[in-house]
Amino acid sequence: MSSPSREQLLKTVNLFLEAFNEFTPESVVRYRSPTCLHRLLPDTLKRPPQTNTDYANFIAVLQPIMPDFKLRIVEGREPVVDEVSRRVVLHLKSHSDTAAGVYENEYVWILTLGQDGESIDDIVEFADSLYTSDWLPKLTKVAEEAAAKK
Repeated sequence: MSSPSREQLLKTVNLFLEAFNEFTPESVVRYRSPTCLHRLLPDTLKRPPQTNTDYANFIAVLQPIMPDFKLRIVEGREPVVDEVSRRVVLHLKSHSDTAAGVYENEYVWILTLGQDGESIDDIVEFADSLYTSDWLPKLTKVAEEAAAKK
């Protein structure tokens, strides 16, 4: 079987980002294969790999406190595409208003797509570890406060 084209890989990645930006538990896993794993790095963040179910549950907690969360490719930073390995590397930034303030983070995501190039088999996410470490307690507190109000 030949590798999917650059165009096919980018089409799937763009569909994935559009679905991700809907920011619902269902949409963030829409273009992932059933066995997809999402790993947040560096290891200092102490986050275990997440299955689709794990990640959807994670978004279900974040969605009420980050309702307008959006990811975008950094302007001037075109995706790096390796057709043979079916990998696409993205330099991304996020933005969301939250009860704890404006959340804006920066990432590099390495996506490995399936044999047909129509789903994502693996996600390696490198986040700004200092920013993420500072924000995780804030977001946890806001989530706990929201849950207590229910």
